[in-house]
This record gives sequence, structure tokens and C-alpha cells, in this order.
Amino acid sequence: MGAKPLIEKASWTLVDQGAVSVGNFLLNLVLARSLSEQEYGEFALFLGAIFILRNIDYSFISYPLSLRLCLASNDEERARLLGNTSLLAAALALVLVVVMAIGITLLKVDNIVLPACLCYLCWQVQETSRRCLLADFLYREAVTGDGIAFVGQALLVVLLAWLNVITLAGALYAMSVTFAIGAVVHASKLRYGWPDLAETRALAGEYFSVGKWSLINYQLVLSRVQIFPWMLAALAGTAATASLQAALNIANMMNPIIFGIGNAIPQVSAHAYRTGGAIGAARAAYGYVLFGLGPILLISAIAVLMPELLLRLAYGPSSPYLAVATGLQFLAIAGVLDYIAEMINKTLLGVRAGRLACVVNVAALGVAAVLAFALIGTQGVFGACLALLIANLVRATGAVVAIAWLIADEKSRERARSGAVGSPAAADKALGASAEQ
Repeated sequence: MGAKPLIEKASWTLVDQGAVSVGNFLLNLVLARSLSEQEYGEFALFLGAIFILRNIDYSFISYPLSLRLCLASNDEERARLLGNTSLLAAALALVLVVVMAIGITLLKVDNIVLPACLCYLCWQVQETSRRCLLADFLYREAVTGDGIAFVGQALLVVLLAWLNVITLAGALYAMSVTFAIGAVVHASKLRYGWPDLAETRALAGEYFSVGKWSLINYQLVLSRVQIFPWMLAALAGTAATASLQAALNIANMMNPIIFGIGNAIPQVSAHAYRTGGAIGAARAAYGYVLFGLGPILLISAIAVLMPELLLRLAYGPSSPYLAVATGLQFLAIAGVLDYIAEMINKTLLGVRAGRLACVVNVAALGVAAVLAFALIGTQGVFGACLALLIANLVRATGAVVAIAWLIADEKSRERARSGAVGSPAAADKALGASAEQ
């Protein structure tokens, strides 16, 4: 891919993800300022549950679609594929919302069962339609719907806070409204065919086969991150979880780049892999990764050098969250390592090397679990941030080793094939075959 198309595609994916992340950042900022520490801690746990359930949908619906859509030969086939995929997504969403309702009930926060489930369903519809656009590289077309969904929800919550009527349930209802509108905007830019049950069943088997390694990998990735807020909640209460989330809100300023570039990597590497193998896929992904690395390093440097200032600007001069300045520095460094590891992980999934990615993520989760038990009990939020930094370092190192091994193995196989073709025995065999013809 030339520089101009790469920059154009990478720029639009960053603009789109920027709208998503800016909205999420503003939402978390307003809720952290407006809700009690206990309620904001509950919201942080709700987001963690959403991400876990969203990963199931991403792995079995969005990720396989991103690899399958590029093979569609015409608009008619594309429309049928989107129609059948949407039916699968709807069926899966109904199962997952029941899981969410049971989980909320078991956690004894029954007052948010209805708004949380409604928010999840609306979010799911919005995200599925969004992924249909991204799978076809339509990043520019996704910006409007994502802006309405994510920036819109932040503005509605700001209004609730200004009117002094904000509650956790009210915030979830507001999010539901904007997600529903965003889903309608996304769907208006897509053409869906009427689902065919026979095709849908066949597609379900294909999607499961393709997505199982993605599911395993990203459940490992999410578990590595989510183990910390949940363990803090168990050992120190939801107020400690709120403090960790407050620091993550600042460190997550890198998310537009991590998620934005990451949204393009599987499709890009899958396209390149078909003609250039793992080496071609790595080269194609490298341009995107390099495009986002500069901003990632800049954001990390600002957070490391001025953590107190960022926290004060975000939460006010008397906020209890100012105490997590050192933890924010650790999280900022961890974010750079997460970017490197995540881009390689996406590349491995794009070339169907899910098992290799799984080995890396298992190692990182193991380190995170051990350090969580060792550090959170004595160091609290500080220990959680330090443990996440070390776990991300392990993951980034393992990812670099994995992609290097994959490329070296492919080069070795190519040399072996070249040697076999160029050997005297191979030449004699080719000559004999030519004579027979």
C-alpha cells in the first residue's frame, strides 16, 4: 500500500476512534465528578462486564466478518452476508443480555438491572452495525454514528449533572438513547439482505471456527486488565476500584490510537497475507503501527511528566483521586507496551496464528494474576498499577518474540522449498515430467 492511501485510511480510523474515546473519556470524567465513589466504582465494574461480553460478540461476529467480507465478489453477496451476520448477532445478544441480568442480580445491585440490560442491548446493536462498516474499511462513514453515540451520551450526562438529577441508572438510560440513534445512523449506510436460515447456520459454523482463537485471546487480554479492578473491589472496596478507574481514564487517552489502528490491522494483515505471507502481513501492519507510535509516545510522556496536573485538571484540586499520581505514571508506560503488544496480537490474528498469540497472552495473564495477589493486598491501587505495568512488559516482549519467530519460520520454509526446487533430483524430475508431456 502506498503512503497516501495508508495515511488516509489510518487517519479516518483515528478520527472515528477519537470520537468514541473522547465520548468515553468525557462520560467517565462527568460520572467520576458527579457520582459517589461507590456508585462510580459500580459503573467501572459495569464497563468491565460490558467489555467481557462485547469480546464474545467481537470474536464470533465482528472479527470473522472482517476476514470474510473482503472475499465477497459483489454487492449482492455482501448484502446477504451482512443480513445473515446481523441475525447471528441478534441471537447472540439475547443470550448475553440474560447473562448480564443474572450477573447483576448475583452482585445485589438490582436497582440497575433494567437500565444496564437496555444499555447493553442498544450498545450491542450500535457496535455490530459499526463493525459492519469497519469490516469494509468504511471508517469515514462510521464517524457520524459514533459521534452521536459516544459524544452524545457524554453531553446528555453533562445535562443531567447540570440539572442535578444525575444517578447511575439515569446515566445508563441516557447512554441507551444515544446508542440507539447511533445504530440507526450506521444501519442507514449499509445494505442488508434478507437472512437465509440455511446460510446463517453454515455461517455460524464458519464464524465459530474462525473466532474461537480470537475469543480465547481477548478473554485472556481482558482478564489481565479486569483482574485488578475486581480484586481491588474485593479486597479494598469499590472506592479503590474508582481510584484505579480515575487513573485509567487519563491513561486511556491513548485508546483512540490503540483501538483505532487496531481496528484496521486484522483486515490489512489478512489482505497482505493472502499474497505475501506472514512477512507481507507484518510489513503492511508496520506502516499503520508506525503511524500511531508517535502520538502514543507523546501522550505517555505528558502523563509521566505531569501526572498531578492532569489529575487536577480532570477531577478538581480537592479530589481524592489526586493520590493516584504515581499509579498514573505506571499506567502511562504500560499503555505504550500495550500498544506494541496489541498491534502484534492483531497481526497474528489476521494471519490466523491465534495459537501463537494465545501463548503470549496466557503468559501475561499468569504474571498479572500472581502480581495481583502479591501486590494489591499490601499496596492497594499503587500495587495494581505496578502489576499491570509488569504484565504488559511481559506481553509486549512475548509478542515481539512471537512475530519474529513466525517470520523466521516462514523464511526457513521458503529456503527449504527453494533448495528442493533447485536440487539436481528436482531438476531431473522436472525434466522427466517435461519429456513425458
